[in-house]
Amino acid sequence: MQDLRLEENRMREVTEFRNWLEGWTNRLQKAHPGCGLGSCAGPKGPWARFRRHRRGAFLQNVFYCQRECVETALMAQLARLHALPAAPPPSNRIPLGLLMVARGWLTHEQVVTALAAQQQARSGQIGDWFEKLGFATEQQVTSALGLQWGCPVTLSLDAASLMPAGPIPLAILEAFQMVPLQFSSATKTIYIAFGQRVDHAALYAIEKLLDYRTQPCVAGRKFVADELFRMRQQPRPRELEFGSMPDFAEIGRVSVSYMLRLGADEARLGRVGDFIWLRLRVGKSFTDLVFHAKSKPRGARNAASSTTRALLSSAVAR
Repeated sequence: MQDLRLEENRMREVTEFRNWLEGWTNRLQKAHPGCGLGSCAGPKGPWARFRRHRRGAFLQNVFYCQRECVETALMAQLARLHALPAAPPPSNRIPLGLLMVARGWLTHEQVVTALAAQQQARSGQIGDWFEKLGFATEQQVTSALGLQWGCPVTLSLDAASLMPAGPIPLAILEAFQMVPLQFSSATKTIYIAFGQRVDHAALYAIEKLLDYRTQPCVAGRKFVADELFRMRQQPRPRELEFGSMPDFAEIGRVSVSYMLRLGADEARLGRVGDFIWLRLRVGKSFTDLVFHAKSKPRGARNAASSTTRALLSSAVAR
């Protein structure tokens, strides 16, 4: 009987030790994750990684254990993003002029006159010409844009109540004529006002990169332009904008250089229109790098596809 109790105690101790060891191994696995690069020659087991000084970073939520691994994975991601064709401009559900005629805000003759002026000048949105020619007020055009895109309209805004410095780089805001209005921490939602077209493809890319929800609305074109001009006058020290770089390898070299210089813990990147946006996290602060990526013609994209596939295959995560 005593031998049976001793055996039960030993089995209990073995089980407790096994559970303790499994718990520690799981914690080590989380604290020292394996490298996401399939061809990495670094240590594979969690205990071996524990004894090694951690020098890597997270890229797109995947950990890469050293500079070479981060650079390889980053180049593969950049090659994929750089080869993507630019998203076409959003198509209007109902032409703005037709919608305003249906609402009784314009006549058919006024729409024809505004279209002719726009074609002759080869510039400006049709709503701008309705205002320039005195056919409609900015409030009417803004309300029509809200109906056109199925979004709420914000007509009265106080610049002092807006977000002091949103997470979206200014170059992207200017390109899409949008401004961040408010941020709800409870729902992780950014409310964004557009002064022209509501670009849902850009909003989707922003959501993926920031891990926030976006809620669009339409505001007056002049208000958005004035707010963007005001934002341009303010310092944005954690935001770096680079000129056109037709070679994604050059973008990769600059990106890796900044990641090492800043000691980034995490990097996320995505393509928003003609921009490649790299967001670096260092502790609790963020630095944004924005690159102008010229869209390549279809033939050039096909020629580069083999390079892209080779880079992606070398950076396949486990």
